[in-house]
Amino acid sequence: MAAQTPAQQADKTQAEPADGEDFIPAVFRNLIGYHLRAAQEASFHAFAKAAGKADLKSGWYALLTVLAERDGMTPSELSRICGRDRSTLTSSLRELAGRGLVERHGNPDDQRSYSVRLTDKGRRMQARLHAIADVHDRRLDEIAGKDRAVLIATLGRIAATFGARRDF
Repeated sequence: MAAQTPAQQADKTQAEPADGEDFIPAVFRNLIGYHLRAAQEASFHAFAKAAGKADLKSGWYALLTVLAERDGMTPSELSRICGRDRSTLTSSLRELAGRGLVERHGNPDDQRSYSVRLTDKGRRMQARLHAIADVHDRRLDEIAGKDRAVLIATLGRIAATFGARRDF
């Protein structure tokens, strides 16, 4: 009998596909990274759908919420708190400003520096999204069930492990 390749051995331990998951390549079925990303995308899509905003970008709620809590932050501060790189953050801030949700305020002492603040429209949008997020998070809690604390701790370890190596 011929020895099995690692791929053949892995096939024996693959999780059975759940309903609707038969399109997932077998090699992805037990990969945490794949399922982490798929869950994140599904969660973001459900949140945007509940908000009635198909064009709502995934990180906008976090940015608006951070700014609602602490007005007048620099992009560097926002980048660190939200875990986003500056280039992605810059384009998000540009889009939010274009929608009238945030505004830039220059630093009179340093023309290269500016802070970002919510507009009144941005505060209203953040409050609306916060109410939707509360309902959405309760649904996530129901899905996680008794495993909620373990899931949060595991996700925290992943973020801490890989986040420590990111250069914002």
